[in-house]
Amino acid sequence: MIKKKRLFILLIPLSVQLLYLPINRLASGGIKPEIPLDQLMPLWPVWAVPYLLAIPLWIFGFLWAGLVMDDKQFMTLVVSSTMAMCIGMICFIVFPTFVERPTVTGNDWASKLLRWIYANDEVYNAVPSGHAYISTILALAWRRWKPDLSWLWGAILVIILLSTLFTRQHYLIDLVIGIGLGVTAYCIVYQVSPRVCYYTTQKKA
Repeated sequence: MIKKKRLFILLIPLSVQLLYLPINRLASGGIKPEIPLDQLMPLWPVWAVPYLLAIPLWIFGFLWAGLVMDDKQFMTLVVSSTMAMCIGMICFIVFPTFVERPTVTGNDWASKLLRWIYANDEVYNAVPSGHAYISTILALAWRRWKPDLSWLWGAILVIILLSTLFTRQHYLIDLVIGIGLGVTAYCIVYQVSPRVCYYTTQKKA
């Protein structure tokens, strides 16, 4: 697949995920999907760093995939991501959920960074966690492409997931459903991906 064409294809999941912003700001009502275990989660402002770094990491992960992955792997990543993102946006609109954040009182750089996140990200769009389903799909895609680095993809995924809990941006249920959505979307699309990239391979032939 021509690399320039892949860049245009990557605009599809990007465009869908950007719907997060208006939905996040316009949502109202809904429920707080908190369970007792969530009360045990500490607030560690320093985890705002990996929480934010997840975004450029996603961008790099998708762009890198566009450069090095074969058609099946690349299209599986794009289609499964788009599917999960569409389902996520529908959930945010039809079944709004929110988090209740603690007050961050510290004056250190990490506390200020976390307050900045809180100020620029409303409390809505909790279930499913976008950090969870995007990171899960990327981890699965790169694990399949570079299985010898499975430990690295797994470690990155765990760090990102923990960052959503320790910044109190998400509850446990948000992550469970987000991970489930990511795994399900990726596995389904991987099974049918030969058909997804059929046109491309035929054109190459």
